[in-house]
Amino acid sequence: MLPTTPARRTAVAAATAALLLLSLSACAPASAGDPELESGSLDVSIAEWRQNMDDCMLDAGFDLTAQVSADGSSEAIDTSQFDMAEFDKAYAACTEQVGEAPVDESLPSEEELFDAQLLFAACMREAGYDYPDPVKGSGGLSPAFGPETDIEVVDACSAEAYADFGAE
Repeated sequence: MLPTTPARRTAVAAATAALLLLSLSACAPASAGDPELESGSLDVSIAEWRQNMDDCMLDAGFDLTAQVSADGSSEAIDTSQFDMAEFDKAYAACTEQVGEAPVDESLPSEEELFDAQLLFAACMREAGYDYPDPVKGSGGLSPAFGPETDIEVVDACSAEAYADFGAE
């Protein structure tokens, strides 16, 4: 087993993020002239950022281009071939050069999501469940629901807590 270090975790996360962006863009139309892809849209911004980041990483010696299998799906990038310390340096340099990935400003912020999680936990407690408050910075992980949990209560609390985000 390879040692788990912060640098390795960062590199794996970066490679995974790059692969995810690459996979998502594989579903996008090939033509930039498509009327659905307006210049300045988030889809175009992410595709342009991904291409710029891929180009920068390739210039640094790291090919992040996923191979396409016979069925047309993207295969995972084998990061075991990379010197992860050098990958981390290159990724940091490319992020500085290209910038961070675009963010959809219409999505709720981390603080807004945390507040909604607090509302959800309070609603669950009001409904009689022993449900803890979320831990800030935990990424929104919550306890699993057991078979005794009424899904209608969960749905009602979700609707109340996440109403500002379009939850039904």
